[in-house]
Amino acid sequence: MSDGQPASDSRERGIAATVRRTCERSDISARSVLVTVLGDSVLPVTKTLWLSSLFELASPFGFSERLVRTSMYRLVSEGWVSNERVGRRSRYSLTLLAVSESENAGRRIYTRDPARWDGSWAFAVLDGAQMQAHERDRIARHLRWHGFVALGRGLLASPSVTVPSLRELLRLVEPAAAVPIGRAEFDDLDHLVGEGFFAEAFRVDDTENEYRDFLARYEPWQSHDLDGTAPLEAYGLRTMLVHEFRRIRLREPDMPAELLPPDWVGGRAYDVAADLYRRLSPRAARALREILEVDYPATMPRRFEA
Repeated sequence: MSDGQPASDSRERGIAATVRRTCERSDISARSVLVTVLGDSVLPVTKTLWLSSLFELASPFGFSERLVRTSMYRLVSEGWVSNERVGRRSRYSLTLLAVSESENAGRRIYTRDPARWDGSWAFAVLDGAQMQAHERDRIARHLRWHGFVALGRGLLASPSVTVPSLRELLRLVEPAAAVPIGRAEFDDLDHLVGEGFFAEAFRVDDTENEYRDFLARYEPWQSHDLDGTAPLEAYGLRTMLVHEFRRIRLREPDMPAELLPPDWVGGRAYDVAADLYRRLSPRAARALREILEVDYPATMPRRFEA
């Protein structure tokens, strides 16, 4: 190396700088990164953790303790976590809503292929006059996280979520809201696909561009030797990899293979994410083992399985 430092030191400085630089982008918030940390790194081993552990988990991203506190306060107000004082310490616990949404997100993030589609859609009608605007906005936001797409004014639908699952989600999000839900099929589906109805509704072009940006940022890391990466650096890079992949997958409505263009770029992005996740996980586990004080697994079952 020109500066006389070993290649491994240069690589780790490159990882640390990449992670922090990514977190400085205006479209990435500390709150959203912490949601990824909780779902990807914490929930597989525990539903509770100390605020001091959160500070350590946030350190690779350059988030101040004040910013972590503020972000967690927002998650408490959103019903995603609860907070309690234990002596002079603060402890957070993931709620049932957080567990449910993390498990659903995990299915969409870490699994390559959607389940076999029977042609039916679950739908929710959010245009009722009796529904308050804040209720409608909150429900719509959570439904979009679960792969629902707007097919008309106040009509959100998903080809993958079942009606019982939708009913349970609505109970967790807004238990007092009266939301008409049901199940339906489209007539002459092939004609609608050919006319581009679903490509427009599912924002296919926008999603394709997001996948290509993801590949431009992370595909080059495949050529790096990551086996000797410092544990905390591996955890930081793995988190940002999942975070950016997660943002696309959760904004991208669930699209069955029947509605996808041929040679969909999302498949290539999945392969890159899977390769890097598997290579970074054993090193990341070492850092997480110390921070969370648990016997952290080197690999996660049912995540980016080959």
